[in-house]
Amino acid sequence: MSNTARWVICVVLAVLGVIALIYAVIYLSVGIHSLPGFVPGKKVGINGHYHKRAALSGVIGIVLLAIAIFVGMGARRPSTVGGGSASQPSTGPSPESATSEDVGNEGGATRS
Repeated sequence: MSNTARWVICVVLAVLGVIALIYAVIYLSVGIHSLPGFVPGKKVGINGHYHKRAALSGVIGIVLLAIAIFVGMGARRPSTVGGGSASQPSTGPSPESATSEDVGNEGGATRS
């Protein structure tokens, strides 16, 4: 999997984890009868809070954030494709690989 795909997955999981934690706080801080319209579970005439839903949302949020961190750490490591090393690509012949013909031909003229 490419590093770009891993970063996208990491960001999506982190956003979903934060949203789940926000829902957990909403379930704990707002009464059942006063829940906003975008939060499921609103019931008229019942007092209290949704402790089980808050706990479940909190656990889901923490797990999603942990997975996002795990995937994000994997995206930071250089990936080795094909068994090669993850070193910087070479931009030309290295000085160690220069032959006597290359060294004597620094003027750019070709030998025949």
